[in-house]
Amino acid sequence: MDSVPAQASASRTVSRADALTKTVGEVMIRAPKTLPSTATVADVRRAFERPTVRTVLLADGDRFAGAIERDGLPPDAPNAAPALAHAQTDPLTATPNMAMSEAITLLEAREEPRLIVLDDDGATLRGLLCVNASATGFCQR
Repeated sequence: MDSVPAQASASRTVSRADALTKTVGEVMIRAPKTLPSTATVADVRRAFERPTVRTVLLADGDRFAGAIERDGLPPDAPNAAPALAHAQTDPLTATPNMAMSEAITLLEAREEPRLIVLDDDGATLRGLLCVNASATGFCQR
């Protein structure tokens, strides 16, 4: 997985209509940016300085450790504190083989328009399913 500080790559969109005929694995961002599970609160705050970052994924290699939503980091959390202490370690997820119609149902029930994609083992990070800013489709890189 890429680290968050890396330069953003070109994005494109898969329309909602086109996505409905696919699986999550065909639509998801395949290499989402991550921070290691040892990241600090300061590291996460730096990632959130980029307005397009709404979820910070913590992972060790391809092993998912947790996720922090933009509003999930307490403002008074000390910069030197471990970010993992503020992460969701068992968030709502999708699998690559899930039908997009099922994933869309999950997304519609969430406030944050993103689903972490894990293998069936529940631990291997495979990607991130992300609704685009206009809610007309899904981000890809």
